[in-house]
Amino acid sequence: MMETVERLNRQTLARNTPTNAAAPLNHWQKPHVIIGSIAIILLGAYIFIETSLTQGVLYILGLALGFTLFHARFGFTSAFRRLMSVGNVQGIQAHMIMLAVASTIFAIIFATDFTLTGSSPSGNISPVGVSLIVGSFIFGIGMQLGGGCASGTLYHVGSGQSPTVITLVGFIAGSVIGAYHWGFWMNDMPSFKPFSLAESTNLGYFGAWAVQIALFAFIYWITVQVAKRKKPPMIKALPTERGWKRVFRGSWPLYTAAVVLALLNALVLIVRGSPWGITSAFALWGSKIISAFGIDVSSWTYWSGDKGDALTPD
Repeated sequence: MMETVERLNRQTLARNTPTNAAAPLNHWQKPHVIIGSIAIILLGAYIFIETSLTQGVLYILGLALGFTLFHARFGFTSAFRRLMSVGNVQGIQAHMIMLAVASTIFAIIFATDFTLTGSSPSGNISPVGVSLIVGSFIFGIGMQLGGGCASGTLYHVGSGQSPTVITLVGFIAGSVIGAYHWGFWMNDMPSFKPFSLAESTNLGYFGAWAVQIALFAFIYWITVQVAKRKKPPMIKALPTERGWKRVFRGSWPLYTAAVVLALLNALVLIVRGSPWGITSAFALWGSKIISAFGIDVSSWTYWSGDKGDALTPD
């Protein structure tokens, strides 16, 4: 009888314990977590005190975005790589979910003209031209060689993957070079006029939203058909925890992260008045570094207008 009870207890424990449970922090990791947490708090306090409430809130949102990307291993380049190499569509499906949720909230924000800045929200609308075609190929090659896109590089560096520091340095250097001859690509090279599905047509925000949702649904349906035909391997489950501990330890479901990223992006739009962006920070960091050596970057076309305000602290 006792043996039967003990066997049942072992079976229950096995069912309730994930086979890929996250390992506890070792003696080397704990000090880094503590030091990193203290650095995050101190930097946040400095931003709130020395800059503005808006910058402080954006700092918190930036942490939340990085936290989400890391815990879900949410990548943009990797999704296309898995699709092309083995036919796995989970990443692309997560992208469609993220874009659908973000588009829904964005349409409401733009239609109601609501932000916390008091000014009208603005989207990142850029022309399609030679610069985009050339840049997309260079960027795609670089992402494959470097092992990640802009967001992936940042959260890989933040998670302690030191080899990606080389990719980050390359990102910054390339962004500075791009900022230097920005005028050539954007002003001298042929391109179409910037186009907004909502504002450049008679669709309006609701009509544009409906078209986009239909497009995302169609792409999602295609991925389902691809998965049925190729029967690709699924993304390997990563170590995680159960219950509320999963928020801080282990991996997050990919589709959950897609929704969270969309919500955080919408908050960035409300707080800043423009959507979440990453690569522009690389150009800013690199330009500030070389300006410290006496190079006048403020004369570059890229830093003319409102962008130049970022070079000078408030």
